[in-house]
Amino acid sequence: MEKDILNLLDTQNKIMLNILDLVSESHRWYTVNEISHELNVVERTVQRYIHRLKETIDDYNEERNHHIALSYEKYKGVLLEIDSGSNYMELKSYILENDETMKIFKLIIFEEFQSIQKYASTYFVSENAVRKSLKKIKDFLGIYHLSLSRSTFIIEGEEKQIRLIIYISGWIIFKGVTWPFDFISQEKIYLSVDSFSEELNLGFSIIHRKQMAYMLAVNILRLRKKHVIEMEEEWKDYANLPKLMANLPVLKEFADDYNIYIESELYFYLVLIQLKTKFYESERYRKSVFKYHKKMNSTVYRITEQFMTDFQSEIAEIPEELEERFFVTAFCAHLFCQLFKSIQVDIDGYLIFSDLENDYPNLYEKLSCLLRKMAEENDAELLSKETFLIQKYMLLFSSISQLTYYEPEIQIFLDSDLPYFVKSSVTDQIVNRFKYEFNLTFIEANDEDSADLILTNIPNVLEEELRFSHKVHLFEFPFNQRDFLEIERKVRAISQEKI
Repeated sequence: MEKDILNLLDTQNKIMLNILDLVSESHRWYTVNEISHELNVVERTVQRYIHRLKETIDDYNEERNHHIALSYEKYKGVLLEIDSGSNYMELKSYILENDETMKIFKLIIFEEFQSIQKYASTYFVSENAVRKSLKKIKDFLGIYHLSLSRSTFIIEGEEKQIRLIIYISGWIIFKGVTWPFDFISQEKIYLSVDSFSEELNLGFSIIHRKQMAYMLAVNILRLRKKHVIEMEEEWKDYANLPKLMANLPVLKEFADDYNIYIESELYFYLVLIQLKTKFYESERYRKSVFKYHKKMNSTVYRITEQFMTDFQSEIAEIPEELEERFFVTAFCAHLFCQLFKSIQVDIDGYLIFSDLENDYPNLYEKLSCLLRKMAEENDAELLSKETFLIQKYMLLFSSISQLTYYEPEIQIFLDSDLPYFVKSSVTDQIVNRFKYEFNLTFIEANDEDSADLILTNIPNVLEEELRFSHKVHLFEFPFNQRDFLEIERKVRAISQEKI
């Protein structure tokens, strides 16, 4: 989703963020030519945006009382220096917050955007620019089955979907750096989060605490704007609200503190909490949730149990020490799919993997078959969310074995005059470099004929016609970046041939 949100930005802010990402990678000078090449932007344009970024950093330092220095010299390029009291993530958030479309989007979220004409006159921007921003916001919302009212500029769609998108967007934009919910007490929200944490003996980290506070604030905000969650009967299979209200004082206090007595709202809070794997670190909470789901034979619990069985029989054995974490992760993924539409990211907005079908085609196919088998045996809509679920299943598989385990094995033979330990170092470098992309195996001299790729630093050991084929790579020791790029190109070609 972060990519979709960044598409809301104007071109200037997009390029400034790209420059910032590049020059923050290491503490060194980056030439204008290097930045131009990396970002595919002409040098004159890069120079213009560097000056604009420097002005933005100066404004940020003055407003936030930090010291980030962006030095620019004609022949040396750009150097970014960040003081210990700040970091570039906060600066990125500052750039996002001050983008014109993001300002409009925030007003829309808070339902404070009144009209194009009023916004244009108040903030001294053209009406045409405001319309362009609104068009981008409408397109963004459309990706997630939401729309924007033409007359009131209010977000329309399923309320639970609206809340999720507002939460994820808010977290991606502000990252907990600032509190964007101007009319909601930050102190009171954090007290509520801390009460839950203490009740369940969880010990939230700073980030978990902030995430829970944002999630709670979004729900309070929407309810105060008279947008009520629609009750779904299956939620009663997930939580026993009457019993929890009677036995869990912190829940009763929460309802009283915020005057929340609507059944659907309280159920929605309980279901949202069940989406966060962090809560299952509490043994009391974990046993309580799963015991009730099992008793009610909930769709989510039933499918998760079947997934555990089928995964072990069709994909891989789950180590005993990982079974509990496997179950929790799969359960949360299935529940997320049950609740929300067309979301390819998790509850915090992260896409775990991308381009899965091309990177790991055999594993992808095996997991797709597993999912189809489960779908044939269960009439459950959640199993139709293939892209999201396969992401999660791959993540689980990666905790057992390399993602390349089922991909074609590519055999490499290293033929060189290098000393033994140097050769061992070379093979380790290559395997470690590509272990997440290819299933590589180095073979011994007596298996040379079966090699898919030969690496050598001695030209005369090769027949002339093989020297420039994709089956041979001639290198000079030590390896440089060009060698790794060429090996990757050849290995990828071999892999595609095998597939």
